[in-house]
Amino acid sequence: MRSIIIILTTCCILFSGCTGNENYQKPDDPLEAGREFIRFALDGDMRKAKAFILRDGANERLFENIEKKYAAESQEEKDNYKNASIIINKSQSLNDSTAIINYSNSFKRENSEIKLVKINGEWWVDFKYTFTGDSETE
Repeated sequence: MRSIIIILTTCCILFSGCTGNENYQKPDDPLEAGREFIRFALDGDMRKAKAFILRDGANERLFENIEKKYAAESQEEKDNYKNASIIINKSQSLNDSTAIINYSNSFKRENSEIKLVKINGEWWVDFKYTFTGDSETE
């Protein structure tokens, strides 16, 4: 009887873990979407962070480079990122479908910016902006 309970409990945990991502919806607010992207990246959950990246070749290549750089960091650096707080310096809506977030984190304290664009009702990170500063919408 005890082994059946253990097996059922394990199945419930596995089942709830698998379905949790299926029900996940990205935030419908650019600031919250940006915060989630940043938090996932700081935590090293690159799979979840990548789910926010606007799908195009340049964005995907840039994000892959960041993934590789993060993977090469020491465990101490990764832990420092994971423990860091997000500091939003400024959030600016350029129009109803484009926003810029200037942020840093409590570990590195280096200002950076991300651009979010709303496409088909979802907010996406246009990662190219972080490197080029080009605020043109596509």
